[in-house]
Amino acid sequence: MKIAICDDQINELEKINQLVEEYCCFNKYKADIYAYSDVNSLMHHIDDINCLILDVLLYKTTGLEVARQIFQRNKDIKIIFCSTNPEYSLEAFEVNAFRYLVKPIDKLKLFGYLDEVRKYYMELSICVNDINHRQRTMSLFDVCYIDMQGRKSTIHLKDKTTIIMVRQMKEWISILDGLGFYLSHKGVLVNLKYVLGIEDDIVTLKNGESVYLSRSYRKDFQKAFFDMLGEIL
Repeated sequence: MKIAICDDQINELEKINQLVEEYCCFNKYKADIYAYSDVNSLMHHIDDINCLILDVLLYKTTGLEVARQIFQRNKDIKIIFCSTNPEYSLEAFEVNAFRYLVKPIDKLKLFGYLDEVRKYYMELSICVNDINHRQRTMSLFDVCYIDMQGRKSTIHLKDKTTIIMVRQMKEWISILDGLGFYLSHKGVLVNLKYVLGIEDDIVTLKNGESVYLSRSYRKDFQKAFFDMLGEIL
């Protein structure tokens, strides 16, 4: 899991970073932790972040406005807002906050919220055996698309690595039901959150790859994609 912290007060940033490191050490949990004191640096890396601890009052902006921008690019991220003032909590939840912490941060509350985030992502991770009988663990959020060739399915991950295994498309459709995956044609199942755009019969993905969009599936695929964009906006 990738955890980011954004606070323009350096002393607060360091305190929260230490708490997150303590949490990971105590739970023997490996996570990548990133600390940002400015929003621009955060936004350069936000697409891959799973959990963000975000200060509400930032230089020249607010964490609430930043969150609105973030959800346009990463709708699966879990944002834990923090502030010295509890009065922003209602507005924070209106922009889809996961949790809200009042400073000074209660360590046990933060640890509990991080437990919830971990559980959420663990439930969306699966173990598969590839064609070489190696066990692989992957997050379903990291899957860009799956394509079929005969009985073999190739899982294309966001970092452009692949996992080849034996599993039928109907099984993948069942596993990924409700997670934003749609068929672009009968042999390709696409994660809509990685779709950059649609032009004619080509779906361009955010990782630079593209897949074919057949006429039979075009209407449903386009509707699902634009419905998702509407939810984000």
